[in-house]
Amino acid sequence: MKTRLILILLILGTHSFAQQADTDSKYSVRTKLTKDSIRLGDRVGLTISVLVPESCKVSFPPVSDSLMKGVELVKKPIIETAKLKDHKVEQIMKMLITSFDSGSYQLPELKIAVTDGAKTDTVLSNPLTFIVNSIPRNKAVKDIYDIKAPIEEPITFKEAAPWAFGGLLFVGLLVLLIIYLKRRKLNQPFSFIQKPVDPPHVIALRELEKIKEEKLWVTDNHKHYYTKLVDVLRVYIEGRYNVNAMEQTTDEILIGLKQADFPIDELYNQLQELLFLADLVKFAKYTPFVSENEQNLKFAFDFVDKTKPIVEAKPLNDAENAETKEVSEEETKEVLQEQENKMLN
Repeated sequence: MKTRLILILLILGTHSFAQQADTDSKYSVRTKLTKDSIRLGDRVGLTISVLVPESCKVSFPPVSDSLMKGVELVKKPIIETAKLKDHKVEQIMKMLITSFDSGSYQLPELKIAVTDGAKTDTVLSNPLTFIVNSIPRNKAVKDIYDIKAPIEEPITFKEAAPWAFGGLLFVGLLVLLIIYLKRRKLNQPFSFIQKPVDPPHVIALRELEKIKEEKLWVTDNHKHYYTKLVDVLRVYIEGRYNVNAMEQTTDEILIGLKQADFPIDELYNQLQELLFLADLVKFAKYTPFVSENEQNLKFAFDFVDKTKPIVEAKPLNDAENAETKEVSEEETKEVLQEQENKMLN
């Protein structure tokens, strides 16, 4: 009796897990679940397979995020192909489903298209039933209590240090921002320690010396030579006369110098010739003589030297004048004494 009951249960279980289409179709369809009952939120595998000849094409229906109301897909279906004997293949669609509502669900029939090249047949998957059980209540717990509030602990230095450091950093940045805005409004530099900046003529003469030491005027790359030479003069003019020479053309530089009350003299004309010659070399591929290159370098030195600001000597006070006078008298006495000694000898 017990053995017969076990056999009946096995037959019923096998029937619920896998069913084959009982239709007149020449294509065999099989639908299978990995288990017939789950708990809320558990997952169960659903497999639909179709046995067809190799020449046939199987198209499974598109499945969205849910298979039916209350039954959801965990991830997208996977399509596999298994080759069998007698030139047949098994097309398989695997799905992983779940449910969060308890109850009994009968999975719907899915329409599967099979094309043999001449016509298209539609076969249906078998409807299967599976049960979703709710989670039983833990009988060991008699009542439900509120969650206990967290125990208060004194704040340690390790916990407070990041907040304190962050507050000090914020205050420091705020102070620096206020100082920066004030200095910007007064047109003053932001840095407290200012590195002394050389005047424009000192910078220009230093750069011209580099060009002279490198002997760029005797190279074949005339464009490179005149570019460096004119750039030095542009930077000097911009710093000396407040003309935006680095961003202007030759004509604009000359107009800016006129507006800066630069005298229209021989120096101005020579500068104009140099700038026009540099434009010819850079843009018209003009090839100057080496003597012209050397002459223009000498002019650049003269231009900077003759247009640099004149620093007036600071007048000496009475004490310094008296000291200078005493030194001059002592030097005069020494010179007279040396002349007398020569005459005696």
